[in-house]
Amino acid sequence: MLLIFILALLLAFCLILVFSFRAAYYSPANRKEDPRHIPNQEQYLQVADKILALVDNIEAYPFQQVYIESDDGLKLAGRYYHVRDGAPLVLIFHGYRSTAYRDCAGLFKLCMELGFNVLLPDQRAHGRSQGRVITLGIRERFDCLRWVKYAVRRFGEDSRILVSGCSMGAAAVMMSGELLPAQVKGMICDAGYSSPRAIMMEVSKRKHMPPKLAYFLLRLSARLLGGFDPDERSSLQSLENSYIPALFIHGEDDRYVPCSMVYENYAACAAEIKQLLTVPQAGHVHSFLLDEAAYRDAVHSFLQKIGFLP
Repeated sequence: MLLIFILALLLAFCLILVFSFRAAYYSPANRKEDPRHIPNQEQYLQVADKILALVDNIEAYPFQQVYIESDDGLKLAGRYYHVRDGAPLVLIFHGYRSTAYRDCAGLFKLCMELGFNVLLPDQRAHGRSQGRVITLGIRERFDCLRWVKYAVRRFGEDSRILVSGCSMGAAAVMMSGELLPAQVKGMICDAGYSSPRAIMMEVSKRKHMPPKLAYFLLRLSARLLGGFDPDERSSLQSLENSYIPALFIHGEDDRYVPCSMVYENYAACAAEIKQLLTVPQAGHVHSFLLDEAAYRDAVHSFLQKIGFLP
């Protein structure tokens, strides 16, 4: 009887790990990522028209479909938008279970107006990129480096590159900072979290789960089923060793990634040139939507500091 009880407990524990893994990290083969889908939440519904207008704008531009291979053998897809030869190149990485069309459309619009070339990668396990495991920036940071190396090979050693991201994309960019070559002149990080651990504990707390216990299960499931450790790296660790100029942007009413994390990221950044913009009342990755003027001013100011604008 005791043996049956122990086996039942082990089975229940294994099922909990599988459920945790699928909920947090797994991306099915038949995933459907609709850039026009608006989450049924108050903050999103208030800016739905603006989101859809920006998606329409980005969908109107022709692009070249491009591919690279990740360090672990995945075929990663991206869309390259060419404006003019010799222009700076901006890489924009989207967020968790999202798309570049929705997350990155505001900065994309601004880059098009400035005459910059743009590359929009699909993160691993998203869009046309291969993969079944989302790693919250742990492996995505190496994908970011791979995309930058691809750009340097394609456009030359004298390329001027800006890397940017939203949410998980921003975390991946921050975690890659110490790895990036000299061609990367700056980074823009919108609503990025300070570490995978911190954001998972925050989400657990909001869902009324014990944060430490939830993270123990999430980390264990990642290591056993996903082959990665969420504690391997954090945005803060990498920013402490990164001297790439950085612009940090965050909505003050972000209910997914707390605004407090942007202050941690800004403080940790070792770059001599760093800039911070927080937007009152803005939700998650909604800073451009809530105060486009402030967003534009901050980006223009940053681009002038790094020599991308006169």
